[in-house]
Amino acid sequence: MRPWWDRARTYPPPEGHKTRRHSRGLCSEADCCKRCSQRGVARSGLHLRYRSEIDGLRAVAVAPVVLFHAGLDGFSGGFVGVDVFFVISGFLITSLILHEKQCGTFTLRSFYERRARRILPALFVVVLACLPLAYLWMLPEEIKAFGASVLSVAFFVSNFVFYAQSGYFDQASELKPLLHTWSLAVEEQFYILFPLLLIALWRYSYRALLPGFILLFAASLLLAQTGGNFDPQQTIQAAGWSWQNLPSWGFYLLPARFWELMLGAIIAVVELRYGITWLVRSRPLSQAASLVGLALICYAVVAFDHATPFPSIYTLVPTLGAGLVIAFAREATLVHKLLSLRAVVGLGLISYSVYLWHHPLYVFARIWSLEQPSQEVFLALAGLSVVLAYITWALVEQPFRNRARMEARTVVRSSMAAAAILAAFFAGTRITKGFEHRFPTEQFIADVPVDSSKCRNKTDDPRNACSYGKGEPTVAIIGDSHARSLVKALGYALGQKGAAVLDLHEAGCAPVRNFLRLYTGDRCRVQDAVFDYLEQAGGIEHVVVATRWATKFEVSRFDNQEGGIELGTPTVFFPDVERAGREITLAEAVSDAVHELLSHGKTVILLYPIPEVGWDVPNYMAKLEMRGLLTDDISTSYAVFRTRNARVIAALDGVGEHENLHRVYPERLFCNTVREGRCMASLDMKALYTDTNHLSSLGASMVVREIVGIAKAERP
Repeated sequence: MRPWWDRARTYPPPEGHKTRRHSRGLCSEADCCKRCSQRGVARSGLHLRYRSEIDGLRAVAVAPVVLFHAGLDGFSGGFVGVDVFFVISGFLITSLILHEKQCGTFTLRSFYERRARRILPALFVVVLACLPLAYLWMLPEEIKAFGASVLSVAFFVSNFVFYAQSGYFDQASELKPLLHTWSLAVEEQFYILFPLLLIALWRYSYRALLPGFILLFAASLLLAQTGGNFDPQQTIQAAGWSWQNLPSWGFYLLPARFWELMLGAIIAVVELRYGITWLVRSRPLSQAASLVGLALICYAVVAFDHATPFPSIYTLVPTLGAGLVIAFAREATLVHKLLSLRAVVGLGLISYSVYLWHHPLYVFARIWSLEQPSQEVFLALAGLSVVLAYITWALVEQPFRNRARMEARTVVRSSMAAAAILAAFFAGTRITKGFEHRFPTEQFIADVPVDSSKCRNKTDDPRNACSYGKGEPTVAIIGDSHARSLVKALGYALGQKGAAVLDLHEAGCAPVRNFLRLYTGDRCRVQDAVFDYLEQAGGIEHVVVATRWATKFEVSRFDNQEGGIELGTPTVFFPDVERAGREITLAEAVSDAVHELLSHGKTVILLYPIPEVGWDVPNYMAKLEMRGLLTDDISTSYAVFRTRNARVIAALDGVGEHENLHRVYPERLFCNTVREGRCMASLDMKALYTDTNHLSSLGASMVVREIVGIAKAERP
């Protein structure tokens, strides 16, 4: 006997429908299904009344996503297409379940089977197609991360994997072929949980559906706007109840996305409870509401960008727009006619496969190319994704969704076979360390001695900071990851002289007071604790100030104007007015920080900008080597460096002079030395960088010699 939650049963129809009463107070299954059939629901429950405008809305959702990922101007908010998909999914799934519940034909088994037929075949085809390209083109560290995402896809948890990978030093999203599957994982998790929730509410009372869904909608939206983005390791109070904290948690995981799917579910319940005519009784209202809905979606696509907090109340703009279109874009409306155009509906029908194909195509184009592909290339790939999507829709999606052509056991067996292949690929990436024999990246890393101490700062308390070298530290280094890239080389050099350095860096944060970084909450306030600590640390004589200045002043990633374009989102800093008490500039904050250290009797060694490269140097060299194109060292334009850092250099020069203030200029070490007008990224075929901007041990040793020379000269 099947458990209660998987039985087909009869339930009261929606209010307003006359029914023949029976001893149990329910309509007979035959009568109910006849009524359902008249409303467009087959007895099997497989088909609702077809609505062409919803397929058109799918096209409206997928097109901005594809063009956004292509970097096309005017689609900076194209990512909202995913949110539109969520609303559509919530509406259709809820409508399907409710109609089947009324007919008494709903079972979890059939529901999950349909979801598997809909989602898995095309998904596995695309992922399997990615494997040979990944093996041929991805570097060891890239393919290890890719292997983890491949395995996560098979178990519907890729959103958790990408959330776990979303750290400061994580691979850029533009180089993750399966990053877009996070949204599929969210939907799959919703499909697992939502039917159980709906059944529980229905058994209590079908009248509880609407208030229950509204309550869940409100709770999830509140989570998205506030606690949904806080670091789980912090208290809610410490996180500040703000979207500016850690958006990865809210962005990738279901709790802060649940409300978007529930919005569609609420529309489905209202439609069932009150009937379509109640919603669209007024034709002018339907015209206006559907047009407003489409306009809201278009506005979000054009006006939103990477700095728009997501998910948050801003997400209501495209999701409410989608909801208005679903509810009001009926046959007589202009929006219905637009969305029902043959080409629009056609794109909507294959939208799932378009979504699956476009991102891997873009990513592998970036990985294969030595330079950032042009926009024309991305547009061509967008067209290719549509072609592949149609083939996938015709040869994979349609056959697998047809029960008459494909038995359930075939779906299960093929899915299990695909999952086994993906698991084997993941195991291979771990056993072989990312198939490291394919790319000779290690041959470009110089064997330069650095401090080998194993230490990790466990808290944000400077009193627990790591030190490198020998004895009590007399030198401290503050700043971001550029400071971290120097610390072990500095520790080794100081250790040779019986001294040590205290590592007080905080990744992603400028070495100043009263400035915060967008989407990291109050993490950069740890710099306040660093300055407070240094005020009391009498043993610290020298303080090295090092950071990636350019990204903080220019709010952009580096483009070397020669094809080397650094991927990733811009770094956005803003004044911590709550602490500063006023709006301040970053230049002011830098000057204040340096003079504060000088006032405490410290000798300050101010490190000017380290030249950025744009290319991931060892990986770029490996690609060139594999293609027989590596004939000389890598370098970039000195003129581009000076232009990009003009404001930075002016701000650092503006700090002024002081007898205990010393300046180190990395550009004098890397630029105009080997080649006039060029900044070297490698020397004698050994990389000076570990990626696009962080120094390798070889590059760090060059800068460290200057720092140690100053510190040694200052000692009595």
